[in-house]
Amino acid sequence: MNHRFAPEHPLRRSFAKPALALLTAILVWVTSHPAAATGTPTPLPATEVELKALKARAGDARQDVARWLRATPAHDPHLCDKSPNYFSARMEHRLQTVSTAYDEFLGRHPQHLVATAQAAAFRAELADELEIIRRWEAARLEAPDSPAPWTELADELIHCGRTAEGFDCFEKARALAPRVAEYHFDFATALLLYRKDAASHYKLTEPEIFDRVLALYRHGLLLEPEDYSLAARYAETFYLVKPARPAEGRVAWEQALKLAGDDAQRDEARTHLARYAIQAAHLNLARVYLELVDEPRLEPVKQTLLRRIHETEKPTKAAPPLVGE
Repeated sequence: MNHRFAPEHPLRRSFAKPALALLTAILVWVTSHPAAATGTPTPLPATEVELKALKARAGDARQDVARWLRATPAHDPHLCDKSPNYFSARMEHRLQTVSTAYDEFLGRHPQHLVATAQAAAFRAELADELEIIRRWEAARLEAPDSPAPWTELADELIHCGRTAEGFDCFEKARALAPRVAEYHFDFATALLLYRKDAASHYKLTEPEIFDRVLALYRHGLLLEPEDYSLAARYAETFYLVKPARPAEGRVAWEQALKLAGDDAQRDEARTHLARYAIQAAHLNLARVYLELVDEPRLEPVKQTLLRRIHETEKPTKAAPPLVGE
């Protein structure tokens, strides 16, 4: 008799028990989850469907508030005739309807932890945003044609994660002060720092966002062509631009050097130009720039760059001869 196939063979028994246990487990699971056997998704419980709808309502309310803000004109000639907190009152009423709906749900399901957490988060966000909007309303009423309330609102919205609304507010500030370089620079800096959000908001690629940032900086520089600090901010941007544009970055720092008003500013520009020279393998030129740097606060940077020059100038060790040569 062939013992390999005998029922009592220990090797067969060792495989038969786990296989039988696995088959039993699968049958039990399929029996208790009939939808899994047919491929039909199990419907959510009614409470979860209601909670999901509540979360969607909260999102819709936030979108409405964002839409109202976008529709608010930068300059409103009838602002003084309106209620001073017209926007915040409208916003509060819209968001309060969602908060009340959460209260009604929790009244029926007081132990629902997810709903409790969602409601608390929504109310906290509501309170923060209302406070921001009320401060903006007060500042705007005091100076209806000033871009400052819009830039302050933009900063606060961006720090709250509402980048799209923040970008819109920066644009309104620029509309109110198109001849002031600062507002073009503020908007450009926001786009640069939050470039992924900006690319999504404006439906652009990241390189296209960099192009827009640089164009805004250049526009600001045309308005303040003698301002070293703005020129330096523009030049520093090229350290972040991808793909890199070293020729444009070097030219930007050369222009900043021409605008420098004191030795500290000139030394700052020279250290940046030395970096570009090292990158381009113009080591003697880099050394010339650094020899002129005397600003004490730049001494650590100067020494680091001099070490880079020294390391780059080291001769490459010759490879050892092959055995048998």
